[in-house]
Amino acid sequence: MVLASISNLLKYAEPVLWIAALLAFFRVRKHAALSAFGVFLGIRTVRAFLVLGMSQSSTPHSILFYTQWITYLAGCIALFFALQELFVNMMAPLPGLRRIGLAGFRWAAIVSTVVALSSVVTLASASSIRDHMTAIFTEIAISFSVLALCLLAFLAVSIHALGLSYRNRVSGLCLGLVLLTAMDLMVNGLRFSTVGTWPSQVAEIIAVISIATWVVFLALPEPLKKQETAAISSSATLWNDLAQELMPTTPQPVPVHSGFLQNVESVVDRVLAKNALTG
Repeated sequence: MVLASISNLLKYAEPVLWIAALLAFFRVRKHAALSAFGVFLGIRTVRAFLVLGMSQSSTPHSILFYTQWITYLAGCIALFFALQELFVNMMAPLPGLRRIGLAGFRWAAIVSTVVALSSVVTLASASSIRDHMTAIFTEIAISFSVLALCLLAFLAVSIHALGLSYRNRVSGLCLGLVLLTAMDLMVNGLRFSTVGTWPSQVAEIIAVISIATWVVFLALPEPLKKQETAAISSSATLWNDLAQELMPTTPQPVPVHSGFLQNVESVVDRVLAKNALTG
């Protein structure tokens, strides 16, 4: 009963917190290349107001259903690019690892999309079109949540190796995303179970905590203004050097010598080299 009361109260506070996070983001927009994260915040802010307004009005259930899922999946796409942005910003001093990591991000997204679209086979077992669409959307949401949590775990491990403080803004954004993504995974994973309404109530509380985390980290000044190269661990530097060695390099064009003087110089060089060998 207490959990339900808190959840209902926070349901009205969540859209306000989304606006606060968006405003805090715009305050630091000039100092951080995180445009995709801003798009994600914008989509989720619009979604929060749309869902709250429709749920409080006489909007047909079908319109509310598709609005919830379409805006949620649009936010997932923006979140993927936001994670990629965070990775690029963190890996700025290590271009070799950054390039390999970006390739890994894209391949992980492709595999996750293929796995999510495999839910089309549930059509035969669905009792209605809406049940079928719910199964597809839920499968996509679960696949993306798993992908996002794996990428966030990689980012969390990389923070220490890169010499970044856990009070860094990137760390705060990752912390909020971990909470939000884990919440989505819990809700969607238990969607077809009979555990009651407590997952959605807990999810509302976790969502508010994650948004409040972003507001705090975006509103407060960042303690570490510049990432020092010396703070990067030697192992990370070593792996970066190895990654750069594995990168395909553009062959440099061989200069073509032409003209009388160039021919004379080449003949002299050959004669001197021959004398050096026979002398």
